[in-house]
Amino acid sequence: LFNYSIMNDKDNNRAIETAFISLPLDELEMNTGQIDGLPCNPRNITEAKMEMLKKDIQQYPEMLKLRGLLVYLHGDKYVIIGGNMRYAAMQELGYTTAPCIVIPKSATIEQLKAYTILDNAPFGKWDWDLLANEWEEQQLNDWGVECNFLDKELLEDPFANVDDLNDKTYDKPEKSLLECPHCHHIDSASHFKKVEDNGMKADSNEDEDISKCD
Repeated sequence: LFNYSIMNDKDNNRAIETAFISLPLDELEMNTGQIDGLPCNPRNITEAKMEMLKKDIQQYPEMLKLRGLLVYLHGDKYVIIGGNMRYAAMQELGYTTAPCIVIPKSATIEQLKAYTILDNAPFGKWDWDLLANEWEEQQLNDWGVECNFLDKELLEDPFANVDDLNDKTYDKPEKSLLECPHCHHIDSASHFKKVEDNGMKADSNEDEDISKCD
């Protein structure tokens, strides 16, 4: 059953004709590079993620209609341009048909390449603070959003429990530095005061040879 949608592309002054159709899965095939000039689907999925995707489809099957597979007729098969992972999940779940959006035959290879990437391009980014405070972490994980690190303690001020750096707790560092005229050693004034005191003691003992900067 076909349902055509005509959208006006004002920038290019042309009409875009898109067909929404329910197709048997055996008339679909994944993009493996069978269309000349179009590389194979660059996306893959782990076994764990596939199980999560299957669970989502079972729980929210209406999403398949709201976001149909993006397909292009090539020979006697429809090649999936967008939705290869959903197609694989539907196969494993025993589906026999899938809601599809048929790309017009007039589409160029460059357009097909663009659709392949744009269908999965992550332009947006998550607001992790908002997710942590207003969404359930377990649900987010179930829906494929990896947020196990959303520990509220990590979102707090990391210095909240650090004692104030005040005069009562810490000694002020000495800021004045001096250079020894003999060996050009640079150190604090208190260091040279101790060296001077040691030197005076050494002068009273002719047998000792103590360097001024030791």
